[in-house]
Amino acid sequence: MPGLTSHILLTISCKDLVSKDYTSKSDPICIVYERAADGAKQEVGRTEWIKDCKDPVFQTRIDIQYLFEKKQRLVFDVRDVDDPKKVLDGDEIGSIECTLSKIIGSVKGKLTDKLKHSNGKETGSITIMSEEQGGRDKDLMYVEMRGVKLANKDGFMGKSDPYVKLIKLRKDGQMTDVHRTETIDNDLNPKWKPFTVSMKDLCNGKQDEKFKLECWDEDTATKDDMIGWIETTFNELAQKKTVGLNDRPGGNTKEPGSITVDRIHIIRYPTLYDYISNGCELTVSVAIDFTMSNGDPADPNSLHYIRPDGSLNQYEQAMIGVGEILVEYDQDKKIAVYGFGGIVAGHSEASHCFPLNGNMKDPEVLGVDGLLAAYRSAISSTKLYGPTNFAPVIQQTIMHARECKKQAYHVLLILTDGDITDKQETIKAIVQASHEPMSVIIVGVGEETFEEMVMLDGDNGRLVDESGKASDRDIVQFVPFVSAKSKEDLASKVLGELPAQLLKYMCKHQRVPASWANSPYVLPGGDWARGL
Repeated sequence: MPGLTSHILLTISCKDLVSKDYTSKSDPICIVYERAADGAKQEVGRTEWIKDCKDPVFQTRIDIQYLFEKKQRLVFDVRDVDDPKKVLDGDEIGSIECTLSKIIGSVKGKLTDKLKHSNGKETGSITIMSEEQGGRDKDLMYVEMRGVKLANKDGFMGKSDPYVKLIKLRKDGQMTDVHRTETIDNDLNPKWKPFTVSMKDLCNGKQDEKFKLECWDEDTATKDDMIGWIETTFNELAQKKTVGLNDRPGGNTKEPGSITVDRIHIIRYPTLYDYISNGCELTVSVAIDFTMSNGDPADPNSLHYIRPDGSLNQYEQAMIGVGEILVEYDQDKKIAVYGFGGIVAGHSEASHCFPLNGNMKDPEVLGVDGLLAAYRSAISSTKLYGPTNFAPVIQQTIMHARECKKQAYHVLLILTDGDITDKQETIKAIVQASHEPMSVIIVGVGEETFEEMVMLDGDNGRLVDESGKASDRDIVQFVPFVSAKSKEDLASKVLGELPAQLLKYMCKHQRVPASWANSPYVLPGGDWARGL
């Protein structure tokens, strides 16, 4: 499905590489590995070998599939090689390790970092530029056009009955009809219905590649007569708006007329990469269940038990597995952290939305480490109570999402051990949230059946609140923790629907990627987005 999977091409260059040769510059090559969760490395590609060069710009690009829901750790190993057949025997120059999401989420999808030798010394710099491969085969040219003072081919019998053909000019010299408009009878100034045509079929997807436009007079009794023709491009039609027609070969029409384009643009189907690589941030909030059904945190059987051996409980595994992926797409790496259902130290009643750092005006912590620290601190000072209410934390996130900049999308991760007690209020909040740039991810911790959570997921139909208002789109994804084999598998399950949810919102609200500003690209209509 367009927009949800893609291949990324990585272009690599280096500067100021240290020399590993005594009498000349190094002869570099870069090997790219993907590191698995167990630490093992597997090669995904390598550049060409360049002799005697300290500032190589490698031409061989690395092709890697982009999986948003996975933490894809890449290692870029630059080596000085004397024999290209024995690359691994070459001398280490330096390397970096980073995630693919960090590269894509950098400004314009371009990351520059210092290379370091295994001894810790800096050995130059590396720049990695990402580019999405393909993905533009579905571009459509949208056109509204009309004829102006077209030549009359019917003489005293009436007026021309014009139609237009768009024709591909092939490299072998042949031509292929790609589109024909309807015929408009007896009209020398016809206005044809708006139409779309595949850019790939018409001009190989290139805005400056020529195609042929022919205008004809339909004659049902004899042969159709050509009124005129022109070879043009998308760019020319977009800039000039009006183009004069040429007479047919061997013809004697002095003024065949002209074609005026009232509106022309390219309908482009966006991808997640379009947004992320152009500065769209994912901001993250986490809400943690502090109800007494979790069990006393001091009890080793409690879901909130902090294990002295350093192993992680289910809450910790979930917040790390999901949080470490999402935080890569946030420039300041900060996460807003709330609790619900607990009694905060110094208070006598349960709160259903309290900041774990104690600061409601600034509830953010730095990264996943800060998230874990805030959770562990709160567990030791907060009394577990109840009930399990989601609506307040969803409403808090709605307010935050409304404050976000235009190119941002908010994700609320709710971690809970049981079904909700404020069902109707939660449904109402989700219906409201479905109109905002946000999604809600719910992870069920423990062994409950979570029947209400399955209902909130919305996979069986749109949620409808008590007043009859339906959700604008599906924004909730629920996954029970026990269904996942690992925290990595959990992240894959809970984040799988997020790209489609983001694209649906952006298309519905016509929020184009930043790089599309002042371009001919427009987003497709809501029908396409609903089909994601």
